[in-house]
Amino acid sequence: MKKRIVSIFLTVMFVLLLAGCQFSLRANVPYVSPTPYEQLRISMIAEVEQSVIVVKTETGHGSGIIYKSEPIADTNQFLYYAMTNYHVVEDGGEMTVHFGAGKTDIPIQDYQGYQPYDIAVVRFVTDRILRVHQVKPINDNSIQEIIKGQDVYAIGTPQNIDKFNYVTQGVVSLSSYSYNGVAGLAIMHDAELNPGNSGGPLFNLNGDLIGINVAKIPNITTRDGIIPAEGLNFSLSINKIAPTVRNFNNWIDVVRRPRLGITVQEVSIFLESNDASLLPANPVGVVVIGFDQTRNAKDVLEMYDLIIEMNGIQITSIADLAGQLQGANFGDPHTLKVLRKQGETFVEVVVTIILS
Repeated sequence: MKKRIVSIFLTVMFVLLLAGCQFSLRANVPYVSPTPYEQLRISMIAEVEQSVIVVKTETGHGSGIIYKSEPIADTNQFLYYAMTNYHVVEDGGEMTVHFGAGKTDIPIQDYQGYQPYDIAVVRFVTDRILRVHQVKPINDNSIQEIIKGQDVYAIGTPQNIDKFNYVTQGVVSLSSYSYNGVAGLAIMHDAELNPGNSGGPLFNLNGDLIGINVAKIPNITTRDGIIPAEGLNFSLSINKIAPTVRNFNNWIDVVRRPRLGITVQEVSIFLESNDASLLPANPVGVVVIGFDQTRNAKDVLEMYDLIIEMNGIQITSIADLAGQLQGANFGDPHTLKVLRKQGETFVEVVVTIILS
């Protein structure tokens, strides 16, 4: 009996210790910035990042910033405008706007771009109230002063969308520089940019939008060979692109195609970076690794479902899955058989998805 009491006591203490560890991760002392400068930066970023978005395309993603909205008559919806780069949306196919984890993506309705400046604007409709960043050179034709040495902050989503609204800091290195053969189109700065940052905003310390991030110089050729470049980053100057953005009016519709609404991976690729216990032994099929929240599959499939059959045809690769969707139309029903982990076993589940 005594041993049992001691065992229970140790178990309770262990649980409390774990709980204490969890509680220790929750800040109960508010952070007080030691300098007015740092507090200004923190407050500015918290304010402006609410307008920063990801532009997801069929080939990847870029970043962007919402700068305008218009109410749609007789509805509770708004038409929003967001700037990004032309190379983000060019041949982008079907596109959506992403706002970070846990928030539903919104389909992009249409876009317009100007390739010589590598600038584009996408438009989307929603009843959600989103933060619009006011841009003076677009709104009132003013000229934003840009000075060598002023602090700048690039916000965007480099590499993967789990790095949503990543921030880098630097200074303006050259306030006016030729880009794409256009004099004065760019600002050069050393706030680091990476793939995925394209189209994202560049702010000064006041939170003014002074540029749209576009590119970096990755390497420099010297007599001793090619060496990595550092701090050679380009942003489109808001003063140069504002008149073009103001005059966009020939919108190109983004054609929505019928989809299942899932992202899948080949089994071999999935197992390179995931626990094998997520799949049955000797798995054959394709693995569900994500969902388009604007379509129907999210309601009937689950993460890591192994799709083994579609419409009675065995699925062994993504190509097999794509073959079943050739010539698909909105409203078409498709029956999928999947292996789903429930506890320590895998069960067959049959679902029907209506293409949307």
